[in-house]
Amino acid sequence: MDVGDGKSEDGGKRVEQRYRRNMYIYIVVALAASLIWGGWRMTLGTLLGSCLSIFNKRWLEGSVAAILGNAVEMQNGRVPPFTAAKLILRYFIIAFVIGAAIWTGDFHPLGIGIGFSAFVGGVMIEAGYQLYLVCKPRG
Repeated sequence: MDVGDGKSEDGGKRVEQRYRRNMYIYIVVALAASLIWGGWRMTLGTLLGSCLSIFNKRWLEGSVAAILGNAVEMQNGRVPPFTAAKLILRYFIIAFVIGAAIWTGDFHPLGIGIGFSAFVGGVMIEAGYQLYLVCKPRG
């Protein structure tokens, strides 16, 4: 049984792949639900929030990899100022895009929030899967 606890060499990779898949599942379900119950503004908001969530996750992964890579290379524990500033810059970019989208009136703010929570939705799906693995009968 692989519960993604890192015991196997590629256990972490499998968890990461499942997490990415879960995020996309959450986005598709959220888009379908918003289209059915919320209309076009809600769906556009959900789509924008989902794109921002994916953008945020990828940028965060890249920034952390750069910071850790530099720390290992230099072995002095210091991080270049611009590398650390990129972590903060993404919040300003996301806030600007959300503000501009709301200002246009074409995107529903709740939809943006629902889409932006795709990160959390993916984690919750993975948590449910791990709970299932722990609780399922062994036979």
